[in-house]
Amino acid sequence: MINTNTVSLGIIQETLLITLWARACEMNQIDPILIDSKAATILAKIDYDFHKFSQEKSSQAIICLRNRAFDEIVTQFLQTHPQTSVLEIGTGLNNRFERLDDGSLHWFDLDLPDTIAVRKRFFQESDRHRFISASILETEWIDQVKSLSNGPMLFIAEGVLLYFSEQQVKNIFKTLAENFPGSWILFDATSPFLIKIRRRFDAVKYTNAQFQWGIRNIQEMQAWDSRYQVHRSVYIPADFPQYLNRFPFIERLMMSLFPRFQSMYGLHLMKLNDFKI
Repeated sequence: MINTNTVSLGIIQETLLITLWARACEMNQIDPILIDSKAATILAKIDYDFHKFSQEKSSQAIICLRNRAFDEIVTQFLQTHPQTSVLEIGTGLNNRFERLDDGSLHWFDLDLPDTIAVRKRFFQESDRHRFISASILETEWIDQVKSLSNGPMLFIAEGVLLYFSEQQVKNIFKTLAENFPGSWILFDATSPFLIKIRRRFDAVKYTNAQFQWGIRNIQEMQAWDSRYQVHRSVYIPADFPQYLNRFPFIERLMMSLFPRFQSMYGLHLMKLNDFKI
């Protein structure tokens, strides 16, 4: 197996290699949470020390459960909103478009320039699948997306918002709500408690990235702005009990003694309503 690509990524962007590793490793499981052969192919071509993550079984399982949950919710959403364009924020080396494409899906992958440069080595753009090299914290990308899409959109932010401050998260939601009224956003969020302790037990400890944003109750976001309405939540691992055996014994014991631990991390589908509604 020959590695052919070196990568140069920023501090937070490097974490995309953790999620790539997690999806690729899942191919070796007897009962895999998800199947992503593309991730395994890409991983084999990148010159990086993935072995340092090998003992992080909890991180690996959570990432795959999260990825599967995102796929399932997006698939269900598009079945009832078939004409909706999708924009994935901080897409990394995810191949969700390829997994979910039905032949008519219109999709934008947005990430920072260094990540998009790496992404272009392994994925090709098309009229229905476009890459945008930009920061979600800026606004230059908005006109480009508006010119290529019609009506409300579905935004996806998987494993992204926890690296931002609360004020930055508030700014992101405000920007999306003002520029794309009536749109939806699917994102993951964790409790402030887990934000404080998670780095010690997460594969991210092998990078210089830092977790920042946590929220105790997702309903608190509805107090930020009257336009925000949570429509659905899925919690990990609470809503996937069949995979609890994938977690180390000590973690299973803690979840058994303190069931609330199983619902401190979740995915949330939120509607960004128009003030006129």
